[in-house]
Amino acid sequence: MFNIAFPELMVIFTVALVVIGPDKLPKVARGAGLMMGRVRRFANDIKSDIDAELRSEDLKRLQLELQQQELQLNDELRRGMQPVEEVIRRPDQALIEAVKQASPASQSHETLNVEGVKD
Repeated sequence: MFNIAFPELMVIFTVALVVIGPDKLPKVARGAGLMMGRVRRFANDIKSDIDAELRSEDLKRLQLELQQQELQLNDELRRGMQPVEEVIRRPDQALIEAVKQASPASQSHETLNVEGVKD
């Protein structure tokens, strides 16, 4: 974290031993350790809060995109269903057109029986 090597750590420990004294050094070291733990927990809490907020923003953006795609899909389905709706609303007209389309093939006066012989 601070990129402190072992020799540098020994110098810091020696200076602390001289300045603080051997009788108070364990208490100060314990207090410093507790303080470092609190700082780490605080930093981890902030990091997790930021990550959760970012995930929340991503989810909101994704939800908005899905809603827009749903609206586009609904519009496409409506446009695709318009010809079907017209056929359903005017079944007589559709039937007449179907008969007209089928009639040129069936207007042949010659018909074949089951064996394929002309009548």
